[in-house]
Amino acid sequence: MEEIRPSHKAFWSVTKALKTEGYTPIPPLKRLDGSTALDDAEVAECLADSIETQCSHVSPPHDPAHISRIEEEVLQKTSLEPRDDLTPVSLSEVQLLVRSLKTRKAPGLDGISNKAIKCFPQQLLSLLVAIFNACLQNCYFPPAWKEAEVIGIHKPGKPRDLPASYRPISLLSGLAKLFERVLKTRLSDHLFGKGLIIDEQFGFRPAHSCPQQVLRVVEYISEGFKNKQKTVAVFFDVAKAFDRVWHAGLVYKLYSLQVPDRLIIIIQNYLINRHFTFRHERTHSTRRIIRAGVPQGSALSPLLYSAYTNDIPRPTSGVQLALFADDTALYYKNRNRTTLPTIRRFQSAIDELDQWFRLWRIDVNPEKSAAIQFKYSKGRSNFVVDWNTPNLKMLNARIPWQRSYKYLGVTLDRNLLFREHIARVRKTALFYTARLGAMLGRKSKLSRRNKRTIYKMCIRTVMTYASPVFAHAAPTALDRLQVIQNKFCRSATDAHWCVRNSVLHRDLELPTLSKYMKDASKRFSTSRDHIPMRFFERRLTISRRPHPLYPPLGRAGRNGNRPVTVPGDIHAETTPSGVVHSACQAPSTLTCRPAALGEAIIVSDLSKTRRLTT
Repeated sequence: MEEIRPSHKAFWSVTKALKTEGYTPIPPLKRLDGSTALDDAEVAECLADSIETQCSHVSPPHDPAHISRIEEEVLQKTSLEPRDDLTPVSLSEVQLLVRSLKTRKAPGLDGISNKAIKCFPQQLLSLLVAIFNACLQNCYFPPAWKEAEVIGIHKPGKPRDLPASYRPISLLSGLAKLFERVLKTRLSDHLFGKGLIIDEQFGFRPAHSCPQQVLRVVEYISEGFKNKQKTVAVFFDVAKAFDRVWHAGLVYKLYSLQVPDRLIIIIQNYLINRHFTFRHERTHSTRRIIRAGVPQGSALSPLLYSAYTNDIPRPTSGVQLALFADDTALYYKNRNRTTLPTIRRFQSAIDELDQWFRLWRIDVNPEKSAAIQFKYSKGRSNFVVDWNTPNLKMLNARIPWQRSYKYLGVTLDRNLLFREHIARVRKTALFYTARLGAMLGRKSKLSRRNKRTIYKMCIRTVMTYASPVFAHAAPTALDRLQVIQNKFCRSATDAHWCVRNSVLHRDLELPTLSKYMKDASKRFSTSRDHIPMRFFERRLTISRRPHPLYPPLGRAGRNGNRPVTVPGDIHAETTPSGVVHSACQAPSTLTCRPAALGEAIIVSDLSKTRRLTT
């Protein structure tokens, strides 16, 4: 265990097993008619019924005339002979795709695993190239590659006895995924190469991420705070967005984006007549058809959804639009002291968006959506919204006002203090720390390098996700996250309580969280330089803050988690030569052990030496 390397499979297998709850069998399920599915075959059929309903349009169309017109136009265009040619598939392209396959992915119904595909000789790869080129030339997607085997994963926090509480995971053919990536390359070259995807869409596009979209919203609101402006934002909950994409509408929009007609016909053939079977334990359900939506688990699906929502109304009245795949938000700030003109303009933008949603058969849950009035305040207000603020509505249903909302992994509160977000990630980090305590604790046989690797990959990433967004939060709130890292350093090194945290960070070669966040913010600011700066109100700046976590050394508690005093918050100070820094006067902190009772010990304060008596 001491010599095992972080690249070893067993290293991460044990870590994953300790982090997760483990496998729990699916209990008997309640059907919609009130009966109960008991045995494996009934459970498989019950879940298959739920998925089949999920992948179909359950509500009647808002505008039947519009539906008929679009379907007739698509039928007419796809019946014509394709005129555009696509770039042929080369052997080097397929070899590059095969090398990038992940060997631990489960195979589809054909049983051909990615590990087997990576072992294909050049003769088989050449045959695969010929098959792909024939499919491109004949606008064909093999029916055998449109069969999916689906398993169910329980959604955290949902009741286990309801079919809707299980997230379907599709196991697709590995060969089909290769061909999908060939199609994705050609579609993305057209959409992104010609700049056809709107700038407001940050989802599934190169050099864009969730934190960048959240930062765009936060900077807009913060700029309003500087000018004493309130910002109203609405975050929409789109129901089953990927599972209910209207196929004819998607093909129609691909034609509107001037995608090569040969590629459009292949995508249409790829979408229609897809089937799945649900697997529960060793039992399979009957074969079911998928009537709507883009295939789950496909590399092509996110790009198709971006194309489907690319003509979403972009408000011209000053209201801002933010998109990340199906996560949709509107926000607007105004100088008016009265909120009525702001709400009227905002309601007009919501009505326009509502009309577009219904026209293209996208379902939105107004009750699960959220409206927030962002307002600068040093303290916590007792009101969720100002008393004279009218309600916002969608589909004749009220959108509830809330104090906070979790948007793209970051909890935004109405005062942008980020206390709720820090409390949430701290709770998650403590949970992972407790679950991984056997591997990170004082009695663990793992090397300190492996302990540090586990901490950085499993715990620090939780605390510092989207850190450029909340790095300007109050130091007292951020210090609560630093305490978790301090305790890890002391536990991982089995150091005595009197050893300073700065020494532990130096020996473990770990920067403080403030230093890590500062470096991440610099990289983040550089990575977003290609994004239009009209989306960002100001450049990101992180000010230096001290870390007054605990009192000075003479008043330290028994846990020894004193501040990490690092000059400039860059690197830990080096211990002066000839000065010991442990209770046992060992040459290194990592070998420190508690002194015997009554023994006089020497502790280095990195600036002066004091004599303590235990």
